[in-house]
Amino acid sequence: MAEETDEARAAADAVLAGVRAALRQLEAVSDPAVRATAAGLVLREWAGEKTLPKEIRQQAVAHLHEQLGLDFPEIGRLIGTDRSRAWQVYKGI
Repeated sequence: MAEETDEARAAADAVLAGVRAALRQLEAVSDPAVRATAAGLVLREWAGEKTLPKEIRQQAVAHLHEQLGLDFPEIGRLIGTDRSRAWQVYKGI
C-alpha cells in the first residue's frame, strides 16, 4: 500500500466525503421502487467508474516523469511504492 501523507489523506477523504454525499442523494428519492431501481443502476455502473482514479493517478505519474524529469525510483518514493510499480502505473498496468 502506498505511503500516506497528511495532504494525500486529506484530499482522498474530501473526495470520498463528496462521493458519499452524492450517493446519499438516493435516499431522497421518495418512491421506494424508484429508489431501489436507481440504487441498483448505480451499483451496476459503479464498476466502470473505478477507472477514473486510475487514469488520474497515471496522468500524475506521467507528469512527474515527462514534465518534471523524475525517474521511476524517485516517483516510487514520492507516491509510496517501488520503482517497478511506479513504472507500471505510468504504463497503465
